[in-house]
Amino acid sequence: MGERQNWKLDKLMWRIFCFTMGAVLIVTSVMGLSGCGHKKAEEQQVNKQLKLYYANSDFIVNGDESKGALVEYDGISIYVPEKTPKGMTDEEAASYAYTEAITHLWQVPEALKNANTLVTEKFGIHNITCKDGTAYVDLIGKNLKDGGGSLEESIFISQIVETLTNSFHEIKQVQFLVDGKKAETLMGHCDTSEPLTEGLYKTDKDKTQ
Repeated sequence: MGERQNWKLDKLMWRIFCFTMGAVLIVTSVMGLSGCGHKKAEEQQVNKQLKLYYANSDFIVNGDESKGALVEYDGISIYVPEKTPKGMTDEEAASYAYTEAITHLWQVPEALKNANTLVTEKFGIHNITCKDGTAYVDLIGKNLKDGGGSLEESIFISQIVETLTNSFHEIKQVQFLVDGKKAETLMGHCDTSEPLTEGLYKTDKDKTQ
């Protein structure tokens, strides 16, 4: 009788041991799968550092070029897909990143002092695409009619060109379009008929004017 009770006790202890180990394995597997899923999600997008260019307020107000007409700011990043998401083409995914970079110019970061922007949300963008090193910035024509004088147009062009060519290695030059077509000028002052490899105005680091 004693041996039978001991056998039952041993069998019960074995079942408890097996149950405990099974629970541990299940929990470990779930945690492992969760960790893999989290890692996979992180790997699906990468942090893209931008170089954004804003107007130097001293230059806008007083014409002071001693510190350049543009101010460079690299304190903003965007997350872009590491691989093209399903349902999108490579061109569409890239266009999204380019456009997002330019929309960051709409507002001057709080950390950036003595700066302004001439690239605002009143200037609508159809899209921005890139082919063979040339970015095509297609602007909405009706929003450009009262854009401003030659200074405003020059800074507007410079902010966009410098931001795109310095933020994206695949972009070597920028061709402006208006409603899908090449335009001699955007606001009536500057020549935009050909692609631009750099802005009309520069920063204090590399200004040539």
